[in-house]
Amino acid sequence: MPVLFLCIFIHEMGHIIFIKLSRLDILSVEILPFGINIVTNNSLTAYKTDILIALSGPFANLIFSCVIFFAIKFNGYDSVIFFAFLSNILYAAINLFPVRSLDGGRIVETAMKIILPENYSHTAFSAVSAVFLGVLSIFAFFILMATGYNFTLILLCCYLFYTIHFSPRNRGK
Repeated sequence: MPVLFLCIFIHEMGHIIFIKLSRLDILSVEILPFGINIVTNNSLTAYKTDILIALSGPFANLIFSCVIFFAIKFNGYDSVIFFAFLSNILYAAINLFPVRSLDGGRIVETAMKIILPENYSHTAFSAVSAVFLGVLSIFAFFILMATGYNFTLILLCCYLFYTIHFSPRNRGK
């Protein structure tokens, strides 16, 4: 379990470091079940900056995975370190799914705002988000059936479904 918290910490520190490098102020930090929500004064930032902020968390996980890979290569195999290596890669990959509340969702939503008119971008992104959440849910179901006990991904899908449809933050959109 500490390894998973380390993955989340590395991921969120990637966001915070890039926010600070972009000279944005952090107004608040909200701790959520699967990460944190960082509110900045980015109402006037460029779309490019928003996309780079979203990419910085998964990028931090992938960089940390590279560091762990070299530690394994030079120090030998250790199951806990290898678990940390895989966890960071998977945490980055899942966060890049184009689903609202995930970094990939922020990236796709921002890209759609650039490409499509505002009134179409929200509808198009909602459809993309629903399709990919469906794919992730099917994958989660297969993981549960294959392992017989691993329901973590199903919990994540339930949480994402809740944040998409019932979160006060997304109701007005």
